[in-house]
Amino acid sequence: MNAPSPAAGYLPGLWGWEMFGRWRRRRGRPRGGGDDELPQTRLLVATMMFGGRPNERDVEELRNIALRRPVNFAGTSDPVALMGVIAALGGEPVAHFSVGAASPGPTERGGVASAEEIDAIGRAEALHERFDATHDPRHLDAAEVLFTLVLRTEPVAEVRAAALNGLGKCRWSRYEAFSERADIDEAVDRLREALAVVPAGHRMVPALRANLAGALFVRWDVATRTDDLDEGIAEIRAALDATGPADAILVSRLNSLGIALSKKGSALGDSSALDESVDTLTRALRAGRAAGEAASAAAAASNLAEALRLRHGLVDGDDPEDLVTAAELAREALAATPPSDPLWARYQSNLSVVLMSLYLLRREAADLAEGVAASRRALAATPERHPNRVERLGVHAQLTRLEFDRSAGIDHTVDVNLSLTPPPELPDHLSRASLDLLRAAVRAAEEAAAATPRGHRQHSANRLFLASVRFLRDVTTGVPGRFGDDHDETVRDLAALAVDVAAPTSQRVWAARQCAAARLMTAMTSTGEASAAAGRDALAAFGLATELLPRTATPSLPRADRQRLLARFAGLARDAAACALRVLDADPGAALRLLEHGRGVLIGQAIDARDDLTELRAAYPELADRYQQMCRALDRPEDASFLSPGGGVVGGGAGGAPLAGEDRHALAAQRDALAEAVRRLPGFAGFLRPPAPEELARAAAPHGPVALVNVSGLGSDALLVQDGRVWSVPLPDVHYAELLGTARDFAENVRRAGDTALPLAEQAAAQREVVAILGWLWEAVAEPVLTALGLTGPPPEGQPPPRMWWIPTGPLAAFPLHAAGLPDTPGASTLDRVVSSYATTVRELLWARARPVVGERSLLAVALRDAPGVPQLPRVDYELERLAERLPVAQALSGAQARHGAVLSALPDHTWAHIACHAVSPATASAGGELLLYDHERRPLSTADIARLRLERAELAYLSACDTVRGHEALADEALHIAGAFHSAGFRHVIGTLWPVDDEEAAEIADAFYAGVASGHTLGDASGAARALHEAVRARRAEHPHTPTLWAAHLHYGA
Repeated sequence: MNAPSPAAGYLPGLWGWEMFGRWRRRRGRPRGGGDDELPQTRLLVATMMFGGRPNERDVEELRNIALRRPVNFAGTSDPVALMGVIAALGGEPVAHFSVGAASPGPTERGGVASAEEIDAIGRAEALHERFDATHDPRHLDAAEVLFTLVLRTEPVAEVRAAALNGLGKCRWSRYEAFSERADIDEAVDRLREALAVVPAGHRMVPALRANLAGALFVRWDVATRTDDLDEGIAEIRAALDATGPADAILVSRLNSLGIALSKKGSALGDSSALDESVDTLTRALRAGRAAGEAASAAAAASNLAEALRLRHGLVDGDDPEDLVTAAELAREALAATPPSDPLWARYQSNLSVVLMSLYLLRREAADLAEGVAASRRALAATPERHPNRVERLGVHAQLTRLEFDRSAGIDHTVDVNLSLTPPPELPDHLSRASLDLLRAAVRAAEEAAAATPRGHRQHSANRLFLASVRFLRDVTTGVPGRFGDDHDETVRDLAALAVDVAAPTSQRVWAARQCAAARLMTAMTSTGEASAAAGRDALAAFGLATELLPRTATPSLPRADRQRLLARFAGLARDAAACALRVLDADPGAALRLLEHGRGVLIGQAIDARDDLTELRAAYPELADRYQQMCRALDRPEDASFLSPGGGVVGGGAGGAPLAGEDRHALAAQRDALAEAVRRLPGFAGFLRPPAPEELARAAAPHGPVALVNVSGLGSDALLVQDGRVWSVPLPDVHYAELLGTARDFAENVRRAGDTALPLAEQAAAQREVVAILGWLWEAVAEPVLTALGLTGPPPEGQPPPRMWWIPTGPLAAFPLHAAGLPDTPGASTLDRVVSSYATTVRELLWARARPVVGERSLLAVALRDAPGVPQLPRVDYELERLAERLPVAQALSGAQARHGAVLSALPDHTWAHIACHAVSPATASAGGELLLYDHERRPLSTADIARLRLERAELAYLSACDTVRGHEALADEALHIAGAFHSAGFRHVIGTLWPVDDEEAAEIADAFYAGVASGHTLGDASGAARALHEAVRARRAEHPHTPTLWAAHLHYGA
């Protein structure tokens, strides 16, 4: 007798299921009812098994019915009907078991997987693979049913893990097909369960870890939960650790890790993560090429292209090398991939965003055209409900906007909503084609925003872009003061985004800033209560933006990344303060609060990390120690490991528990959580919070007036802090846009005046321009401020001039306010009326004043006459000789002794430091200034190196070098220059320069300065540093009144 076909018993089960379905419909019961239906199911199945047989037509109909109702099979305990569905879908039994490296085998717990279990999982895997090939959801339904059935049999651990793994991957696939959030959540849950089932050393573990990581990364795309990303990276790293160099799965896992790192780097602004992503994906590409795996190599090439693009975007550099390479890699991936491949659309999309970035950098029409074409192909190949369609719609909208910009003759993107300065002049008559492109951009942005659900990681980005193109449309095509019908809706949307705690902080800041600008536009074009209400709303939005700003530059990021992020919001606090002085009843206190909160963010973080914890330590010593340990760990160099040799995190300290967490992000989150916990304790609600304006005013009062000179596209003012009060003085002759040009002219004329290669006549002409600009600075800024403070002339004979502090903002930071004046008019200069000092914020000034004055003093002298690769400084030796004649030098480092490590090691041992060498100012927003010591070609002494120090005994630093008070223009409000770094490290007084100074003049000013602060042949009180420099500079001015470039660069920074 012949053996029955493996499927012979299954077809009656199909018929039984259909009969049960008809019975359920007659009863009107909902699909997927409870266990009370199971007896009827068993009865009908048994009846059909021993009753008649359906014909072929019935079989086909029943197959279709079963495919439409697969989920109900999971509710029954009868495997016969279930197996009937599988047989109908899959044909003959599958005689293999395949879940990659996660295949079960003989159990380590004493049992073995049954043949039926192996067969069932093999069938389910085959059905899942068939779904991947056909996109027919019926195959996915059936695979899930069979995996669920296997789990109901209470299998051995390996089979249970394999079934959970398979079910998790099915749910993952279902999410990618239909974008239902619950599916990816369940996928993560099932994959976590699978990993928990088998012991840690089991051979299935690496594959299970890799699958869980992949699902976590997918969920992060939609939910942007940082813990998902961190957990996924940890899991894929563990999987990679268990993967051999010849393992076929190596390329796939390297790809997974590289993609995840690029996501982390992009989301958090972390360049170190992006660097590792590029390295990892480069390794994946090489491995794929070496193994001849065309598909894996193509995936690695496309992923590497995206990582290179993201890294370039974070660095904001002008070098196109990364982007050119990225475009080549993206094209390589597409050339190796047929349009029928599911990844083809993704590769097209990656190419489109790379080309968009390349176009924004080099403005070549071919890049834009190719990018637009790739974007259209990507969209056409992406199903309506595909999770990646949202992002691709957003890219298409941005490219359409760029097409408009090019057709309208705009050579850069006009974000009128993000700036309070007038947009570039647009052509009087835009062509019909240009207007059509702008309208198309609006429609595309609306489609992208409408397709993005709240909570999706692209939600805020797509809404922000929609606002920008709508505002551009209103400005470009509308009547001044009139906006589109959707204007109010857009502003409401921005206001909602600004308070959405689920959105990335940087996007919340953008939304709040855009909302403020939009409200101001309404206020300026309205009257009466409508204008007042819009002004109040604008100020509230600015307040939120400045409150959020410090969070964008969290200490979890490397310092260079924090600088880049802050540079993108340059001017925010200044615009906010200007708004506070122009809406309602001008509020100088609110303006001061906004400036203090939105400027000097990095120095504020340093103060938070180093502030006096005496009160906390007295009440809660363990919490104080814990907080200090975390701050010190975060202060470590970004390339230093956080893990100690014993596996804990550095900074635990003697007697303290090791700090939990493995990276800067985890550690920063723990520190912030601890600070919040402290604020909930009685008496500590203000722990490390910025002081209120009235507190700042009272604290600053005894020492002398402070003038914060604010420059904005809304207008310029001086906020004056004197005698415990705050008030403002308008500066109507200071216009932001004009000041930018004046700053460039000033810097160029200073350079030309000191360029000995130029003819003397040209040097003299440049010097006259410098004198003229200092005259304008006096009339427009310094004189109105001094007059308002009651300082209307030089002090009476025999009385010393009073002290005051300047806090210039924005482009004004490049000017020597202390040297403003009219050289031929007695008393008409700052130098004649006050002793000037500078600060970044009032809070930082008070912090410097509060530092304890040391008892025993010692002087470190660093002098470098000859450093490799830079011009000689012949007067440095003379400068050092004169210094030694006036003061005792405890330690001198010169020549080859003056190296990076030696100087950093010596600084904590001394209270005073004199450093004479070359210096350079930062070329980019992410860079810092550098002192060029003997080993500068290998390791220059950077602002980051200096600022990281905690010098408890530091008092005075004299920086006899060029450009030590000059920072990058985009970070003028952060004072990220060399002098600022020494101040942050702990020096209460710093002497620095705004531009390169003649070597001989520098030596003379230094000698005169030390003559003023020396007390006999001992180190005197450094509190006289500002006056000593004031007198030294006045003496040089007396000799060269019309040559300010020789003496005006020197200034006093600090207390």
